Amino acid sequence: MIRAIFDNQTGLLWAVLVTLTVSAALAAVIARRRSAPVLLSALAGACTALVLVATLYPIRSGAPAPLICTVQRDLIAAMSTTQGLMNVALFVPAAFFATLLVRRPVGAGVALILLAAAVEAIQAVTPGVGRSCDTADLWDNALGVAAGCGLAFLLIRGRSGMSPVTARRDLARGSLALCGGTAVIVAATVPFVTVVPADATENTRAGAAKAFQDFFGPGAEVTSVQYVRGSFEQPGTVSVTGAAGSLTLAWPGGEPVSGLVGPLPGQAPGEITDDAAAFSATRFAQNHFPWALTGGYTRIDPQPHSGGARTVQWRSRIDGVLMPMRLDLLVTGNGQISSFSARHVEPPALPRTTVVEETARNTATAVNPGFVVTSAELLAQADRSGTWHPCWVIRMERPASQQQAGLLVTLVDAVTGAVVTT
Repeated sequence: MIRAIFDNQTGLLWAVLVTLTVSAALAAVIARRRSAPVLLSALAGACTALVLVATLYPIRSGAPAPLICTVQRDLIAAMSTTQGLMNVALFVPAAFFATLLVRRPVGAGVALILLAAAVEAIQAVTPGVGRSCDTADLWDNALGVAAGCGLAFLLIRGRSGMSPVTARRDLARGSLALCGGTAVIVAATVPFVTVVPADATENTRAGAAKAFQDFFGPGAEVTSVQYVRGSFEQPGTVSVTGAAGSLTLAWPGGEPVSGLVGPLPGQAPGEITDDAAAFSATRFAQNHFPWALTGGYTRIDPQPHSGGARTVQWRSRIDGVLMPMRLDLLVTGNGQISSFSARHVEPPALPRTTVVEETARNTATAVNPGFVVTSAELLAQADRSGTWHPCWVIRMERPASQQQAGLLVTLVDAVTGAVVTT
């Protein structure tokens, strides 16, 4: 994730530079007032600010809070990837300078590990950030902290030494702080987050590698394979990462459902037209998702503040009902495919709809007094048992002038007229 954010992102790099400069200046001012080492304080402050910017900078402003935390079992494999090594390297400078500043390697290390844990918790519960909680990231960050603190400890010990009493006191206080801080973070996060174990058998790894190479080419190298079980008896997913990009596969089956396959929009700006975007997207779909081009329709939307990028979407309607199949391609301003999201579902057999839009709107208004309807969409919706129903999706909002403004979505069965609970 860090690699994708910083790679050729000029605007973000300037923002990082400004943040580091301001943080270093503030740390230096505070250090001067407290008679602490000014240079070490400035470096520690700047490196800590870099950690926060790199891990909390929003990459998808409209993304919902994931509310899950993936637990990786193969931590060595996760660390050996480019992303894992960058996660390790990110925390080394902060740990090194913080330890030199406070001369307490355990205390400084515990503080930064708790900071890394808090970052993962924030990523799990905060909408608009576009990040996800992953224990592999925390493991990599902790290794970076250990490396930075260890290097600083060797330097301190070689220059002036550290008494056994001081070392024991640092260890005791650090252990208590680690236990207490971990308990607070877990207690504040667990009620809202689902812990999802990630594991991949040898057969899963082999199948995922084949799907990855089928998509990117026979020479595409796979660096990481992670399996996440599905919820409510639904299929799981496999995330495959390599130098060529990343894919999320439906599992079992191995069909790609999303992926990062090219540069981010800001890395490839341009002034692409709708026709050119449609041409690039159609050619990509013909190679990878030909099913989306049969019996569907296309919609093209500009992406503001994304270097002239366009989103090309394929959808299908039967008898006025929006079918579950979809394909969304993000085309950069210079015509490259950046990412995709796909759902390959054959049109389900549906009962005939009997509830018209006006009736569905009235039903939603009746059960949600104070809200007004903003839009209505008739689509095929599957329940937890996998049975498909035609449903009206009624989007509503409470006017801002009222005491509790807000948004609401109500589902109304287009056959029975009943409100659908999920």
